[in-house]
Amino acid sequence: MSAKTVPFSLLLAATASLGSGLAPAQAQQASSGEEIEVIGRRQTEEQARKEANDFVRRTVSTGSDDPLARWVTPICPAVLGIQPEYAAIVERKIRALAKVAEIDTAPAPCKTNVVVSFTTNAPAVVQRIARKSPRRLAEVQIPDRPALLNGNAPVRWWYTTQETSVDGISAVASDGLAANGGTAEGGGSSIGNGLPTVQAYSSSIVRTQIVRALRSATIVIDVNRAQGVPLDAVAAYAAMVAFAEMKPVQTPPPNSILGLFAPDAQVASATDWDISFLKALYSIPAARAGWKQKRMLVGKILKDSEAAGQIDDNEDLTEGLSEPGK
Repeated sequence: MSAKTVPFSLLLAATASLGSGLAPAQAQQASSGEEIEVIGRRQTEEQARKEANDFVRRTVSTGSDDPLARWVTPICPAVLGIQPEYAAIVERKIRALAKVAEIDTAPAPCKTNVVVSFTTNAPAVVQRIARKSPRRLAEVQIPDRPALLNGNAPVRWWYTTQETSVDGISAVASDGLAANGGTAEGGGSSIGNGLPTVQAYSSSIVRTQIVRALRSATIVIDVNRAQGVPLDAVAAYAAMVAFAEMKPVQTPPPNSILGLFAPDAQVASATDWDISFLKALYSIPAARAGWKQKRMLVGKILKDSEAAGQIDDNEDLTEGLSEPGK
């Protein structure tokens, strides 16, 4: 990756903001001293439930059965490609949002596991990585590769993950058709033939036998395509996709920082739903099927919205039912 820095004039000042038309739900102070504004709004319960399901459906990357991946080690971000004073702004924003979302960060200096790279030609950067270090993109699904390598998105990203047993034992690839003749209760595994297997020492109809963890996240920001968007907002976007295994979507949820680059974008900061989603992801049981975890995420978003007074449960149920003139 080039060490050249991107001219910062391509982005607006870090303190600029977009008009949102949304009322701020809360402002929280992070450890860095920065004020993090979280955007929220009032809805009916039916609207909130529908949008919460849509939010999770559009953002979560994993299939229906795979557990959701999250960080089990503290996050250590590094920002490349822009002048150090602006890179420091982005890193502070990432750490501040992690503080609000209750996600652990490692004190600097630390071993980098989240890289945010600014460049004037994102496709060229990703293509160069694919040629020189193809293993770094090994987990990118085949249908997602064209957009990552040749797409025109302002921000693109990918992850590496690790699978372990619920007891913390890493998965290994076995060359045998039957890796082990034992039982799950006895610490055995019956899947082999080169596939990742784990040793399990207990069985359960509720828990999964594996959990998934994020090992690295790489975010590449094309400043030409992000031109005119506040650096502070871009940093919040980068933080959101760094903290959870997100999938790129053509139509992101409108009530999320992930809608920052939509034509009719109304959000320039992390929303209350973004924060609720992240807090829920790091609090729900790790060893559960993905579909169960998604239901937990929806429930957590709704619970937080109700607690914040953003769900209108005082509707007049008689409105429109009385006879005219009475």
